[in-house]
Amino acid sequence: MTWNWDSTQWKRSTKVLLGIATIWPVVYMFLFIGSIFSMVLLLPLAETKSKNICGQLDVLQLDRKIREGQIKELLIRSDKIIAKDRVGTCEFETFVRDESTRREIINDAREVVNGQPRVEKIDEHSSEPQAPPLFVPFGFGLLMIFHFLTMLLMMASLPLYIILAIKNERLDQNMRIIWVVLACTLGMFSNIVYWYLYVWRKPSAGSTPPPVTA
Repeated sequence: MTWNWDSTQWKRSTKVLLGIATIWPVVYMFLFIGSIFSMVLLLPLAETKSKNICGQLDVLQLDRKIREGQIKELLIRSDKIIAKDRVGTCEFETFVRDESTRREIINDAREVVNGQPRVEKIDEHSSEPQAPPLFVPFGFGLLMIFHFLTMLLMMASLPLYIILAIKNERLDQNMRIIWVVLACTLGMFSNIVYWYLYVWRKPSAGSTPPPVTA
């Protein structure tokens, strides 16, 4: 069984699948670049949310401020505690990596004095991992596999469209050379144009070569 390189004879489903395989690398490239730029642009903005840091406190200083009622909110991170001052907008960082010490500070902050807890709000959700520990390497590995498969798809499309251009009887010799050069230089961008013009779009009556008779 030989493959028919005449795209006019292909089934619609074959053309659609080829179109998806042709367009996806371009979509993936824009998504990948967009995600990188988004991270670069949004990370500094996220950092500005904590620019009210007025200094660092050790555990004893933080505990004293909590007991004196100077702290209105605690943000519990995995490796530190951010304490928001009751007066003004100052925030203080205390690096606490020991779980037992962190729990003691939280218990002191929750202790009720005169019918009210010492600290009005304690956000512990930030101390909990957002994903299981095994998910991070698994997710990164899955992304790399997905990225590798997309690269393979891009490399496989190059010889495919070169062969399609060479065997396209609707093109003269010069146009075949032009499309081969475009496929080698512009790659996936020219492939989309070729797919639309010569695979997806139905050829006009004048562009269809007459059948060759023996």
